[in-house]
Amino acid sequence: MTHPELLAPFITYAIVTTFTPGPNNASSSQAGMQQGFSKTLPYLTGISIGFFAILAACGLMLDFILNIYGTISPYLRWIGALYMLWLALMPFLPGKTPDFQNQPVDQSAKHTSILSDSKLDDSSDSKLGHSNSNIPNKKTKNRFAGYTLFNGMILQLVNVKVILYGITLYSSFSLLIGTSATAVLASAFFLTVAGFFSIALWTLIGSTFSAYFKNKLFYYTFNVVMSLMLIYSAVAIVAY
Repeated sequence: MTHPELLAPFITYAIVTTFTPGPNNASSSQAGMQQGFSKTLPYLTGISIGFFAILAACGLMLDFILNIYGTISPYLRWIGALYMLWLALMPFLPGKTPDFQNQPVDQSAKHTSILSDSKLDDSSDSKLGHSNSNIPNKKTKNRFAGYTLFNGMILQLVNVKVILYGITLYSSFSLLIGTSATAVLASAFFLTVAGFFSIALWTLIGSTFSAYFKNKLFYYTFNVVMSLMLIYSAVAIVAY
């Protein structure tokens, strides 16, 4: 290994940049809470594919990107900021919020009512059960259609944090990583794996709170915090 003294700062920079809150981590956490871990996997896969493509491009075309980045940077920053703002607002848009559970006023009265009406409702429930059960699934499918593989990839193309991460990484640590195509692709792959663990962890954090998802107070508190992270990221990339 050449220049091993760069290894510690390289690992520190990669870990801090990858695991701290940002567009990928915040949106993954939101998706995990809203639709669970398994249904968020396509979105995580899209993020990983786009992340690898950006890193590989930054490493293989570093000189070209450094030359043109000054020209396209203002447009890219605004496009990225607008997309992050859309992600921040998405949980609060009409049709995106879940059907919140109503708090029961009188549990004993409710229980008595259920027992008395159960015989009358038995036959009608059995007839309508199949048709009604499909409706929530369709709502859920449409509600969270924004967290797709394609959208995860697109986020990386306008995610200035990822682009700057790739440029900084390969310009500052080229002596450690190397400049050959093999070295660049291998480092991009391992950094993508680390990135996947990060977004998977944030998704898992979100999905662990999914049981509270239909609680109105928790839903808005959690999503406001995540959305503020996205808004901060959007403002930061435009301001700096």
